[in-house]
Formats: sequence, C-alpha cells, structure tokens
Amino acid sequence: MISRLLLTVISIGLLQFYCNAETLPVESEIPSKLSIQEAIDYAIKNNKQIKALSATLPVTEANLIIAKYRPNPILSSQNELVKQGSLHPAQVAVPLELGLKRHYRMKVAKEQISKTELEIRKAVWETHTQVHGAYSQVAVLEDLIGLAKQRKEFYEKLIQITKDRFEAGDISELDVDRANIELLTAENELNEFQGKLKQAKIDFKLLLGIKSENEITLEDVKTLKPKEKISENPIINELQTDVLKNRFEIAILEKEYGITKAQLKQAKWEIIPNLTIEGGAVKPSVGTNIWGPYLAAQAEIPVFNRKQGEIKRAKAQLDYLEKEEDRLKLVIESEISNALQYFKVREEQLQRYEEKLLGQSKNILELIEFGYQKGKLSLTDVLNAEQKNREVKQAYLQSVLNYQVAFSNLEYAFGVPLDDLGENNKS
Repeated sequence: MISRLLLTVISIGLLQFYCNAETLPVESEIPSKLSIQEAIDYAIKNNKQIKALSATLPVTEANLIIAKYRPNPILSSQNELVKQGSLHPAQVAVPLELGLKRHYRMKVAKEQISKTELEIRKAVWETHTQVHGAYSQVAVLEDLIGLAKQRKEFYEKLIQITKDRFEAGDISELDVDRANIELLTAENELNEFQGKLKQAKIDFKLLLGIKSENEITLEDVKTLKPKEKISENPIINELQTDVLKNRFEIAILEKEYGITKAQLKQAKWEIIPNLTIEGGAVKPSVGTNIWGPYLAAQAEIPVFNRKQGEIKRAKAQLDYLEKEEDRLKLVIESEISNALQYFKVREEQLQRYEEKLLGQSKNILELIEFGYQKGKLSLTDVLNAEQKNREVKQAYLQSVLNYQVAFSNLEYAFGVPLDDLGENNKS
C-alpha cells in the first residue's frame, strides 16, 4: 500500500501551482505569448473541472464532522394521570455507543477525504497532459494555416504566369484552367485548416477555463521540438520499473480498499446494540410527598437485524477491489509498453524529418515557380513538385503533433512530468 506521505511527494510538482493559487495569473493576466508551461500552470488554477471537483472536498470534510457526533442526551418529563400514578418531573436518558462504532465511522470519513484529495490531484494531472496535447494541436494548426496561405499565394502567382504565357502563345488554355483548379483546392484547404483551428482553440480554452472569445497567442511550433532523445534516457527505465507507485488510479483504489475495510469493521461493531441509561427523580404517588430516585436501562435485541447485508456487501466489495487491482495493474503495465513503443516510433519519425526530409524541400516553391516562368518546366512538373513539397512540410508538422501527443500520453502513463529529464540526467 502506498503511504499518504509518498503520494504527497509524488504529486507535489503537480500541485505547487494549484496549492499556491495566488502565484498564478488570473484570466486578465494571460501572457501576450503563452508558453506551453504557462498554459499548463494557468489551466491548473482555472480549469472548471478541477474547481468543481475541489468543491467536493468540503463535503467529505463535513462527513468527518458528522462521523464524530455522539448521541445527544434526552430530557423528558411524564405524569401518569391515573389513580396512584407516578410523577416524573424531570428525567434524563443518555444513549451510549458501545464498542468502536464511532472510531470506524470516523475512519471511513477520513479515508473518503483522502480519496477525494487524490481524485483532485488526478484531475490536476489529467489537465496537465490534456493541455500539453491541446497546445501542440493549436500551434501545429497555426503553422499548417501558414503553409496553406503560402500555397494559395503560390497558385495566385502561378495563375498570372499561366495567363502571361497563354497570351504569349507559349501554352494552351488548359494550363490556365488547371492552375485555377489548384487555387480553388488551396483555398478550400485553407478554409478547412482555419475551421479546425477554431475548434481546437475552443477546446484548448475550455481546458484553460476561459471564454471561447478570448484571444490567445502561442509560441512558435519550433518550441515543441525535442531537446534530446528521451527514449534513450536511463531515467525512463527507472520510471518503467516503479510506474505503479506514480499512478493515481492505484492510489485511489487503495483508498477505496481502506474505506471498505473500515465499513466492514464498522458493520461488525454495529451488531452490538447501543445502551440507553435513564435516570431522574420520581414521586411514586401524586397524592404523597414521598420522592425517590428513578433508574432504568434499555438496549435493542439484535435478533432480526444483525447487519448481515452490510457485512456481506463489504466483503464482496473487498473481493472486487482485489480483482480490480490485479486488472488495473495489468492494464497500466500494458499501457506503459504501448505508450513507450508509440513514443519511440514518433520520436524516430520526427528525427528523420528534421535530419533529412525537411532540408531537401527547402525553397522548392521559389525554384519551380522560376523554372516554369522561364519555360524550363511544364505545368505538370510544377504541380507535382508543389504537391511533394507541401506533403513533406505538412507531414513534418503532423509529425511534430504526433510526437507531442505521444509525449503527453507517455507522461500520463508514467504519472510524472518528463519535461526536465535532460536537466535531471545532467545533474
């Protein structure tokens, strides 16, 4: 079982901004150019899901106050309005809880508080990884729009060149039509990217907890490039070995196990009936002046209700939690393997684009435009070259996005931030 101290250490990096909200910017103080780390920090403070979940913590804390209650004493008075009836002007009854019922009632409430705290931390961590992916998608789409605009401008120039060459009798009108079709395609592609960007920004702002009409500016997509090959970092192997210690799902499951164990023990103690002691002054007969003490005791006889249902339910829940823990551990181990394998593929693809493919397509548009204008290239050559150039650049940006999504998935799978692996490794 993971101790609460260990869980605090694990999550301290995630909660340093959440727990010290006054150090974070408010909505009106969003930086003019938002970095990915600033976006994560801002979302941790302003995300509506985190705020809503945090509001449930006082509810569980109130349950602890309720669990501490002791039975109130009962003050009563009675007069037997019959011949020779007794008079009880004042008597007090005190219900007494026997055994450890109150102790385990409080234990259940305390475990529920710890579970709620873990669920809040889990929501903070999920927001961390979600913002990472959403930020990357917006940044990449902005660059894709830039490429689409360049393509549109390229075909606008190409149309003018085809018209000039057609008027000079150098080419047929078919080339002008083909260039117009490509311009139309470029305009449609630009509109599609613009629509996707608007949707991506809405989703991203939802994570940040700001209104969709608020304007935000992100850093250039170049900042998303990896600084080193993370998959070869030795810390990855260490994290993979101890991954179960860092996953909130396991910690929350263990808290559920603690809650159910306390409920089982509480139910067993509830079999013992509570005792009620009554006492006071009594006048045996209304017509006399003789007074004396009155003392009585009563207890429920556990004949029909012996908490059989509560005990059986708690035992069944414990059995389920044990099996669920085995299932969850297997799922997490599989999730880690898949996330790491997927990340390695995306890492290698991005590295290949940066080292080879991207450099080979540089300035191609300018060269093919010049070659066609001078009559050294056919329109088919131009269209083919432009298509290949565009595909390489778009594939590169998609590779950056795939890498960042794979990175955030790997972070979530490990349960710890991976941004500072390089600094940790050097130290």
